[in-house]
Amino acid sequence: MKIGGKIIGLRLTPKLLLAGTTLLIIPWLGLQTLSAMQQFLIDGQAQAQLLSAKGIATLLHGRDDLFDEPGDDSSSYADFPLYPLPGKILLDAYQEDWQTLGDKKLSFGKAEDVHFSLILGQADDTIYGMIEVSDYTPIYRHPGYLRLDHSDHIRLYLKGTDSKVKDSIELRYLMTFEGSGRISTYQMDETWQLASPGAPEYRIQGQARITANGYIVEFALPSSFLDSSHQLGIAVADVTDPRERVINTLVRSFPSIEQGQYNRLIIRSPETERILQSLAQTEAQIWILDNQLRVRATAGELQPEDNYESLEQTDLTQQDESLVALLINWLSGVSNRPLDDFNPAQTHAREDEFIQAALLREGNVSRRSTLDGNHVIVAAVQPILHSDNQSVLGVVLLEQTTDAILNLQSQSMQHIALLSLAGLVAITFIVLIFSSRLTLRIKRLGIDTQKASDEQGRMQIKTDFRGLGAADEIGDLTRHIDQLLARLDRYQQFLMAIPRTLRHEINNPLNTVSTSLEHLEGLEHSQGHTPDKTYLASAKRGLQRIAIITDSLAEAASLEEVLTAESLSQVDLNQLLKSYIDNQKRQHKHPIELQTPDHKVLIVGSDIHLEQLLDKLLDNAIDFSPPERAIEINLTATKTHCFLSVLNHGPPIPEAQLPELFRLFNSRRDGEQSNEKNSQHLGLGLYIARVICERHGGDLVAENLADAVVFKVCLPLTV
Repeated sequence: MKIGGKIIGLRLTPKLLLAGTTLLIIPWLGLQTLSAMQQFLIDGQAQAQLLSAKGIATLLHGRDDLFDEPGDDSSSYADFPLYPLPGKILLDAYQEDWQTLGDKKLSFGKAEDVHFSLILGQADDTIYGMIEVSDYTPIYRHPGYLRLDHSDHIRLYLKGTDSKVKDSIELRYLMTFEGSGRISTYQMDETWQLASPGAPEYRIQGQARITANGYIVEFALPSSFLDSSHQLGIAVADVTDPRERVINTLVRSFPSIEQGQYNRLIIRSPETERILQSLAQTEAQIWILDNQLRVRATAGELQPEDNYESLEQTDLTQQDESLVALLINWLSGVSNRPLDDFNPAQTHAREDEFIQAALLREGNVSRRSTLDGNHVIVAAVQPILHSDNQSVLGVVLLEQTTDAILNLQSQSMQHIALLSLAGLVAITFIVLIFSSRLTLRIKRLGIDTQKASDEQGRMQIKTDFRGLGAADEIGDLTRHIDQLLARLDRYQQFLMAIPRTLRHEINNPLNTVSTSLEHLEGLEHSQGHTPDKTYLASAKRGLQRIAIITDSLAEAASLEEVLTAESLSQVDLNQLLKSYIDNQKRQHKHPIELQTPDHKVLIVGSDIHLEQLLDKLLDNAIDFSPPERAIEINLTATKTHCFLSVLNHGPPIPEAQLPELFRLFNSRRDGEQSNEKNSQHLGLGLYIARVICERHGGDLVAENLADAVVFKVCLPLTV
């Protein structure tokens, strides 16, 4: 692309580097291979998990006893899910410790009356509970009353075991409070009025917090309070009148007290978990769910606890790991971060859609991200059939992260990546060196070629081209350019010799013609004839013009040699210019105005050729200046340079001709703009002026003004 006479585009080195980017197809193909391999390995892992889940389902086939429901009448009551908790709960009546289990609360009572919600969980041997009561008229316990049913309170109905008779008994506990703070728990008599032992039950602890809509109670009791039936009932008593203190409403989680049956706690099957322990796999988790998709047993962990410390150490030392390993791990999806996939709601029941498909007796596999988003889990599900092979007892869910298999892939890919990276770096380095060497040779050839001629195209002293001995294409090009420049130099010497040769050859017949004309003129006078002066004058003018042309050609051809050979001396340009203009005013009728400084302007140069420079500039100005307008010549000086300007009020120079104005044989006289219509011009004047100016270390330029043209000469002063 060409902009402002300059070619704009990429150089050779960027082009070679750009072409070298095609090597990036190698890592791109590697990424595609990595992606295909990763998909293949994960699919293989999924199929292996599906076969393992099928084997576990076959092992549990027909084990109806593992999924039997209790045979009591409480099966129609609301079940209390007992969610496994990650650790102990801080009894502060706030639900932050319960994480997402707050969305799993069970509600009892009517919305327009007093009602409550309940959530239960278990950690180790302790059962935790949170009860949120909606009551706009809470009545707190009065410490002066012996009876405990004269204020709002919570009742616990338990099925316990008598250690003496080893039989199931009913236990009643009442939790009361005097406002926000600790609760007091007492074992009650059958009337729920007085404490049976009289002393508080310190094994049941809790905290109450008063809210704008009622109050919240968070409590904990040992799991040993329950017998094998795992039944628990909860009721909230509401007292509305602080003076009468009579129970107005009793909201229960079970229909009737007289039946003696309470809500059933849904807990895992110990026997099923014992069976799964022998089937547990490393870094895999097995879930057994019933046909209601409730969790009955689990075994194994997605990330064993003994790996946590090593993972933490990996995080600390990960910054020391190689960049290639980090990049491969990132591309292959391997994560060294600890796994966090605990969702308390999932420990009671699973609601995954693909698990529900297993209830239709179809095995299935699926992939999902962990809750922290750092890992990928592959899950396989298989139905557990009834002994009659007709109905589904439950579902086997086998989950495993892809980290193990992706780590193997990552280790293999690291070796491949190191070899590929080393090869790619080597190829890039070789291409870079080759391109740099190639570019250097071409640039060097361009510099040598540029030195072979000056700005005017004249051949300089013979240039010694570097790389003439190279056997490649650039060496051939160098030799061809060297031969071409040698032929051009010989041709230039021939052209430079032509003016001097023509001058010698033309002057001989010119002298003969001139002598003959003089002889003819004398002969006619001697014989008394009047010569025809018109023809004689025309012949003389023709001879003079031929002589002028010959002298101009010879002058232009030999000027540089003369300037180079001639010695320079100190010249006062101010005095020289004044003398020259005085002489020109006597010879020319055209008005000339001169302005010079009052001090000397000393330069190093040749006074003869400086006058020749002034001749060319003044002749050019007179040729184009109107007769009535004066030529303005101005000389100024600074500390280091002097400036001479020659201004004429002639027509402006076309902008297209300005760059070519000082070239050899360039003339802008077209017979209309020039004042000397009959003069012969070969385009040598301004060329000679420029050569003289450059020989003196100066510069010559031309500019168009509003109504004039000015030629400016800049010459250095004597130091």
